[in-house]
Amino acid sequence: MLKVLTDSLRFIVRGLWLIAHLSLGMVMVTIVRIDRERHIRPEPWTQWWNARLFGIFGLRIRIIGKPVTTGHVTVANHVSWMDISLIAACEQTRFVSKAEVERWPIVGGLAIASGTFFLVRGKGGTRPLLDKLTPFLQKGGSVTIFPEGTTSDGSGLLPFHPRLFAAAIDANLPVQPLLIRYGRTPDGRNIAPYIGDDVLFWHILAMLRNPSMDVEVRYLSPIDPAGLDRNQLAERTRNAIEAVLKPEAAAEHAATPAEAGLAAA
Repeated sequence: MLKVLTDSLRFIVRGLWLIAHLSLGMVMVTIVRIDRERHIRPEPWTQWWNARLFGIFGLRIRIIGKPVTTGHVTVANHVSWMDISLIAACEQTRFVSKAEVERWPIVGGLAIASGTFFLVRGKGGTRPLLDKLTPFLQKGGSVTIFPEGTTSDGSGLLPFHPRLFAAAIDANLPVQPLLIRYGRTPDGRNIAPYIGDDVLFWHILAMLRNPSMDVEVRYLSPIDPAGLDRNQLAERTRNAIEAVLKPEAAAEHAATPAEAGLAAA
């Protein structure tokens, strides 16, 4: 009985806290959007707001490695809607998102105010985006992309779409692979992934009910794009993340035919 009361009280407090935090976020959105002269850089505000978001959900974040401090492209695996807030809390960066997000209530306003670059899916949608990304990067900006294009359960990686890697090549800036790994709930459930037919509202409620969760954010060594085309750069980045996420799979990929033959012998 005591546990039920404690869980209910925690859920109510967190819910009210989240509403207050979202309200503060919308005030910040309004301030940024009325700044027509662009005197306000959205990245520090975004980082501050997101860094405080995860106390509401009881997440314990462990950061391994450090983000590149100059212009670069961060490339991460994609597991949940929380990925964006996690990375935004760890470094001052902007994101690339599908254009539909721009029209979402609350989330769309937060995305616009934080300087998100929107990708119109379909033929011809990438080039206009690259025309915006490349100059931003050349001026020292940082951008985060999720080249899987959708979320997974976090146990492996989906294929990487290479198109947006062209921005790093055109700007001659490093790509930094980033691994996000969510732990399980105290009772052993894997509730962090936001996949399939999951509904955002119900997923948020599930996270609010969960007492705590560990999250690992691991920055890997930057990759110089010099001499690589976008397909090679995407493959090298994916291999770097997979080597940490699934070391046994990475070892199999790294074996040459000769080595495989010797092992069989």
